[in-house]
Amino acid sequence: MLDKSKRFVRPKVSLLDVETLKGKRIEFDSVAQMLTIRAQEIPDSVHVLYYDEVVTYAQINERANRIANYLKGKGVVRGDTVSIMVLNSPEIYYTMFGVQKLGAVAGAINYMLKGPEIAYVLEDSKPKIAFVGSEYMAEFARGWELSRHKPVVVEVVTEIDHGETIAEETLETILDQYPADECLVAQSLDDPFLLLYSSGTTGRPKGILISNRNEFAICKAMAMMGVNKPGDVWMIILPMFHTNPLCVATYPYSYQGLTLCIRKAFSPADFWPSLTRYGVTIVMAVPAMWAYVYNVADPATIERDRLKLRYAFAGAAPMPLELVRGFKEKFGVQVIDGYGLTEATGVSTVSFGAPENLQSIGIAIYGQEVEIMDDDNNILPYGEKGEICIRGEAVMMAYLNKPEATAEAIRDGWLHTGDMGYMDEQGYVYISGRKKEMINRGGENIYPREIEIPLEKHPKIAEVAVVGAPDPALGERVRACIVLHPSYSMTAEEVREYLSDKIAKYKLPEIVDFMPDLPRNPTGKIMKHELKKGS
Repeated sequence: MLDKSKRFVRPKVSLLDVETLKGKRIEFDSVAQMLTIRAQEIPDSVHVLYYDEVVTYAQINERANRIANYLKGKGVVRGDTVSIMVLNSPEIYYTMFGVQKLGAVAGAINYMLKGPEIAYVLEDSKPKIAFVGSEYMAEFARGWELSRHKPVVVEVVTEIDHGETIAEETLETILDQYPADECLVAQSLDDPFLLLYSSGTTGRPKGILISNRNEFAICKAMAMMGVNKPGDVWMIILPMFHTNPLCVATYPYSYQGLTLCIRKAFSPADFWPSLTRYGVTIVMAVPAMWAYVYNVADPATIERDRLKLRYAFAGAAPMPLELVRGFKEKFGVQVIDGYGLTEATGVSTVSFGAPENLQSIGIAIYGQEVEIMDDDNNILPYGEKGEICIRGEAVMMAYLNKPEATAEAIRDGWLHTGDMGYMDEQGYVYISGRKKEMINRGGENIYPREIEIPLEKHPKIAEVAVVGAPDPALGERVRACIVLHPSYSMTAEEVREYLSDKIAKYKLPEIVDFMPDLPRNPTGKIMKHELKKGS
């Protein structure tokens, strides 16, 4: 048996003692019920800040009911799916909560998808209705035409002209003409309420069904973490078809009755001014965004007397140690690294609330167990590399229409994440890379992060991704794809020389490619499968 006596244990916390929940109901049957109750408890509290718009909890609830009344008239019932393909905006909340009030499932569609990919999602999820922003109507129409399943389309009208005529209604008309009578349908904790799709970096995207119970596990864990104070504002800059802005920000912040500041997208020029304008206290971004802010922003231009930012959360990829330290020194803001995936409702480990350990992705959050396992579900000794596995109420219901993939991912209650790493005796988790990204060089297993971490510390290197390159003799060779800081130059031999006393000889990159940038998906993850195509 693994000795767990030295692991750091988070202090026991009662939700009744959480400052942001004082005077508020804490148990619900559904996320939709939670919004309805919050709108009654704190009707005039600000729920959303969106450029010049200020939207209260009561207004979000009222608009969600108008949407729900429209959907009810269209025959949408409990268990149906309704899709949303809309740029970051409050309209996502009106539609999403409106869908969920009826016990239906809100399905987020990645607005970066192209026609054939949209057709796949429509056929896989079979939504009755699809809300589509004007920006994406042309591409959605392509997918709609290709798909055998054709939902009713509602356009979320913006100033973008597209010429398509597949929409039979507009969101504006619905909000103007339908009543705001309460539409909340009785639901259970184990009902699905949200459908998110994986990024599809290793094949066809998989639909991930999230239940009310899954989400409340995260809402409660986030509240117990003690990160938040009354009056906090979380700024959303990541795409809102992704798990983080929804499962880690939207629902937990609504649960605590706090405010969400929505931006259309990440903008370096808008970043600091929007923080000071809206009194933002917490931001979540990916390391590439934090690196850009760190390297480009001049601290002298920041209105520090108006800056309320306390924490900068990082996820989607490991945060380089030097960037964590540099951000604290330059801006006086603590970066909190964490780890999560959609299959576990967005977050499983964070460094917050534990003794500082900047090398790791933190320890398990409240209500989740995290262990390192082998392929046979055996927990491995401390320090030994294996697969990061998660157990708890936040683990997804299932992959939509994919029972075999679900059974492969969840074994004996443990979610096998596909991410490789190890754990120390205190319970801190360290990530090594993706299981399928592991490089097999002549029978030696090499984890890309073992090479990436030391390279990220080199002063000339801005970004690095390590992948395997096919080799007829060894199976694979190590290939490092490197982006240098502006005005710097470097040779492949310099790279190998720098690494020579840091990693074993067989791990040294035999191929070094210097690139202007690295390919990324919309959530900031480096698309290593694209890099492998160039091998």
